[in-house]
Amino acid sequence: MKKATLEQIAKECGVTKGLVSRALGGKNNVSDETRERIIRKATELGYDTTKLKAYKVSSNHVLLISSSRILFKEDFWQPIITSISSTLSRYNLIMEYFVFDEDKIDDNLLKKLRETSCGAYIVIHITTKAIMDVVISKKKPTVVVDPKTFYSEATQFKFSNYDSMYFATERLIQQGHRNIAFYGSDSHSTSFRERHEGFMACMETHKDIAIPYSLIFDNRERRFANEDLLTSALKNNDISAIICANDIIAINAIKTINRLGKNVPDDYSIIGFDNIKAGELTMPKLSTFNIPRQEIGEEVAKYVANSIKSHQISLSQIVIRCDYIERDSNREIGK
Repeated sequence: MKKATLEQIAKECGVTKGLVSRALGGKNNVSDETRERIIRKATELGYDTTKLKAYKVSSNHVLLISSSRILFKEDFWQPIITSISSTLSRYNLIMEYFVFDEDKIDDNLLKKLRETSCGAYIVIHITTKAIMDVVISKKKPTVVVDPKTFYSEATQFKFSNYDSMYFATERLIQQGHRNIAFYGSDSHSTSFRERHEGFMACMETHKDIAIPYSLIFDNRERRFANEDLLTSALKNNDISAIICANDIIAINAIKTINRLGKNVPDDYSIIGFDNIKAGELTMPKLSTFNIPRQEIGEEVAKYVANSIKSHQISLSQIVIRCDYIERDSNREIGK
């Protein structure tokens, strides 16, 4: 792919080249919303994100570290990032970006990160050890939002993965389901693994009446599905309900079920997790758990601001409650 120019980015965003230059250069006279839109478009067009000004900044700056892939997920991550940025600004803190390609982590990229001088770090859902090693070595307040792996040296903001899936399983059992499957990938992230654990814990509680099925697949290619695995399980077992590790997996499960000539919820009940917009557009609408993105962004920013002010690094795990939203994809049976 040909590398994007400032002119191309400006044309795509409908702004001036000078505004693009200021946004990518970390200048202050650019609104948070416009800066984020320009960075997303630059990333999409193949702009060299290592050129973003994200180092040698002052202590009232907070460095947000994210992969370019994460920035593409506007539905999921952008409300959180926007909330972080706007809340930090109320504390007179400026958010800078350090965006990287997960497949292109080299010594030059890590060198730039080592040269960072900022008040704190916010890391968005990455598992890249080389980058985390650099961040931890700086001994600054560090927050990891939805960590893919466990970092004892950073404060972690997590979703109520375990509790939510325990609740979802309990709900399906209340609806009469006895053969229930969990469909996901334990190796994909800590969140997915905790959701599986919550499912298994509830099924263990009800082991006298319910049978669990763990449909675990390799998600290294990020397909969020294994159609052969799911098809085989549904054909060879009396499964009536499926709890999915996230909404994308749930939507893919519905597609598989439809290809088998079955439908949701008449033949199978489905529950997801994340409350992405696509879940409301499926037929039927997907039952799921809402991630309070605005509130998460505010809490992350407040935590960072207080850590900078107090000059203290406190390490903890903060679990954000995710409320259940029941729509049309699960139903009562056997009554």
